[in-house]
Amino acid sequence: MPAPILTPEELQKATMEEYGVTGAELGLEPEDDEEAELALLRRFLFAAPQRQLTSGERHGLTLDRVQRQLRGLFTMLDGRRVDIGHSDPACTDNLRIYLPKAMPAPEEPDDLLLFQAAGLVQLGFSRHGLLVDRGVLRELYGDWVLRSTFHLLAMRYVLRLWVEEFPGLAEPLGRVPYSEKGGALRVNLTSVPRDGLPGAFVPLYEGLVVCLNWGAPGTEGDAARQAVRTIDQAGPIGIAAVLVGQAQRLREHFRRLRLGPPPLPFWGGIIRPEWILSDLARDLAAENEWKKGNRPLRQLIDAMARRGAVPGEKPPDAPRLSLKERLMARLGGPASAATGPAYGRLRDEAQVSAREVRYGAAEWTATASPATLTEGAVSKPDEDGGRFWDEWDDAAGVYRFEATRVYTPEGATGPLAAYERIVEANRPQLQQIRRRFEALRVEERWVGGQPDGSEVDLNRAILALTDLAAGQDPDDRLFRRFVRRKRQVAILTMVDLSGSTLGHVLHLEQTALVLFAEGLKTLGLPHAFYGFGNTHPLECNLFRLKGFDERYDDAVYKRLANLRANGATRMGAFIRHAASLLEVRPETRRILIVVSDGKPEDRAEYRGRHGIRDTAMAVAEARRVGVHVFCLSIDPEEGADAYLTEIFGAGRYLKLDDVDTLPVRLPEVFRELVG
Repeated sequence: MPAPILTPEELQKATMEEYGVTGAELGLEPEDDEEAELALLRRFLFAAPQRQLTSGERHGLTLDRVQRQLRGLFTMLDGRRVDIGHSDPACTDNLRIYLPKAMPAPEEPDDLLLFQAAGLVQLGFSRHGLLVDRGVLRELYGDWVLRSTFHLLAMRYVLRLWVEEFPGLAEPLGRVPYSEKGGALRVNLTSVPRDGLPGAFVPLYEGLVVCLNWGAPGTEGDAARQAVRTIDQAGPIGIAAVLVGQAQRLREHFRRLRLGPPPLPFWGGIIRPEWILSDLARDLAAENEWKKGNRPLRQLIDAMARRGAVPGEKPPDAPRLSLKERLMARLGGPASAATGPAYGRLRDEAQVSAREVRYGAAEWTATASPATLTEGAVSKPDEDGGRFWDEWDDAAGVYRFEATRVYTPEGATGPLAAYERIVEANRPQLQQIRRRFEALRVEERWVGGQPDGSEVDLNRAILALTDLAAGQDPDDRLFRRFVRRKRQVAILTMVDLSGSTLGHVLHLEQTALVLFAEGLKTLGLPHAFYGFGNTHPLECNLFRLKGFDERYDDAVYKRLANLRANGATRMGAFIRHAASLLEVRPETRRILIVVSDGKPEDRAEYRGRHGIRDTAMAVAEARRVGVHVFCLSIDPEEGADAYLTEIFGAGRYLKLDDVDTLPVRLPEVFRELVG
């Protein structure tokens, strides 16, 4: 008799009966809140989550895991602080070195060695002043053949100097040419095959890349062989001129053979003359030129300035400093008598751009070495470089490596009267909030489980009797006592400034922040306010309205009362960054309040499940570092409770049915969190 054919439903039921489990345990029924959170964290419980590049590609060792170690190594070898940035291929702008975010897959033990070797190449270019002469850089910028040839010869030179100065580097640097990853050849960002490399190029790679498929070059390789021999014997005097001369000679040879640029090994990086030739001060001036008005108006202003008729302009007979004098002023060197007051004015007003100081050395080669310029120069103005954050891809079960970047600029500002108007219009509510917050100044509560106290802790006493009845030694902490102490709480509130808040919601958020700020001023707890919105995954702005270390002054009041709405809501990145700000706080209880008018949403795949699951993972990450996350939602949609529960958990959010109550409810939520 043939076996009965079961439907999928009957087979499922039979399986559950056989093993004595329920549908929920098999994942066949809707999960409750606790099961949803366990499912979210299950990957952490059994294996560390993997990370992959945003393109979906696998990768090897990531720079962030070894960046501190590399910085220490390079600083020790070079004798000055070496900053590291991100760039693929590796390069330098003479201010810092840039390395790839990650090595190619798979991860191997030699990945760290490749990072070190790539960094030493770029650091050597800067250390020995090979990328200082602006005339040479302009020529390299306009000719790829010359640039690649110069790069290969300079690479040989700096590696030889590293080994001569630090013999211990000979062994590790000698292993790099045998690396399959390090020997991958590229022209700019385009990979090229190793097989079939023209014989005229082959001598340039001796000691840099080992490939058994290359045959011995014939007479076409004599020019490159002679250039390599010359560089290997060259000393430090005039090395830049020697490198350029040999590169130019090879360029003409390659052109006669109708060859393009020789490819560069992956670990050698690339030279970017455009980074060094750019003038920061000039570029900024060009960007702001429109603010001076139309051309006739600018001509009129210039004419008035020459006649001394424009207040604040320097007199027409003010001395004009040469580049050498400006460099000396910047570096604190002696000034000639001719500079006079202009010398002090130049140092005070910082009129020389960083690029002029660092790369104008071609006019001052007899006075200072490149090393002197590097150590004494003032770098370009500090700017918010942002912080990269991974993003959780729940469908793939991996983190997308550095998929987002969060900046923390100052928030928009406006008239101070806006803050004063909000305070005056809400004075009755404000007085009530202040009274309630005043009562929270000192924490008063019973603390149980004490070895001595004013009263018996009934719960502990019952547990002790139970232990005695079971034949076990009871816990002797049987008392409780009443304590009064100052609260150790730090709170960060971040409000949604995406485009959807524009209008009435934004006005309510401003009012809520002002009332909350006035209440927290009364309480005296450390707190901060931020607004968030993004225009791109790598352009997420967490606008600082008030930082933890900022006092309330006119600037803070102007930012709190003049919010600007724009962008989308890539909430996971903002929660991760805000949690990192709270994580370093010394207070025992750290609270993050998120005020938002809708679900996490951004263009493309972040809409829907991906955004919700990434934000839920960000909340879980925050809780693991001791940050309590609570959401105050003003989403009017009926189904908002479903995604809010999934992200924040039951009881960890409040959905306002009446949006107009936000200014009152925000202080009340905080009072309930710390009460």
